[in-house]
Amino acid sequence: HGVEYAFGAHDAPTTGIFEGEPKKCAGFTFRKSILIGRTDLGPKEVRGLMEKLADNYTGNTYNLITKNCNHFCNDACLKLTGRPIPRWVNRLARIG
Repeated sequence: HGVEYAFGAHDAPTTGIFEGEPKKCAGFTFRKSILIGRTDLGPKEVRGLMEKLADNYTGNTYNLITKNCNHFCNDACLKLTGRPIPRWVNRLARIG
């Protein structure tokens, strides 16, 4: 739908989920894009899903090991496509 959602840290107990232009998140360099699947949800439904996920992904709960952007991506992918992200994506958090 031309929007990319991500999760990041801040000190407030408000959503840490933010949106932007795909592959253009300032301050980040992405390794690769991975097609997980497709969704039948329209843009408004996807945004509604992100608003629901926002309750569990507040900026002050971000943790590099236990609750990072990859955990968010996995939850979003499961809800959108029924498929998880590849296990290797968050391997460092599991090892850490």
